[in-house]
Amino acid sequence: MSETIERVVVGVDGSAGSVAALRQGAREAARHGAVLCPVFAWSPPGGEAADAVNPAPADVRAHWERAAERRLRRTCEAALGPAPAGAEVRPRTVRADAGPALVALSRHDADLLVMGAGSHGVLHRFLRGSVTRHCLKHASCPVLVVRPEPEAADGRITAAAGPGR
Repeated sequence: MSETIERVVVGVDGSAGSVAALRQGAREAARHGAVLCPVFAWSPPGGEAADAVNPAPADVRAHWERAAERRLRRTCEAALGPAPAGAEVRPRTVRADAGPALVALSRHDADLLVMGAGSHGVLHRFLRGSVTRHCLKHASCPVLVVRPEPEAADGRITAAAGPGR
């Protein structure tokens, strides 16, 4: 494991846990002089298998991609404000399952993977698996798991929840 952190990869899904993770990730990036990389991984409604059997038209895929980018942007603004200070920010959306995507994107020793905890209920974890568990098991870099902040316990994101507001 590397002694220096050059990149902080943060899993973002719009939940209160991911907002807390993004805020902590920004603090870690500023502390280490690292690049902050918020990542929103998404799959088509119905999943990749359904899209493989009956592929969506290009305009529908473009709509899904814009929606993913919008969700990432809104989560970044809610967590960091409109103009984050202290670190270079490189947000990214990827069409993939979240666990494998986050592990692949944080594959270097000098990376730190930050994730929110407690974002989804038991049924979601049963049907989709735990992204956090997957990353803890497969990541080759350090993984930091962050609990949602108490004021965001209802799971909603508001712009007023940003730092300094």
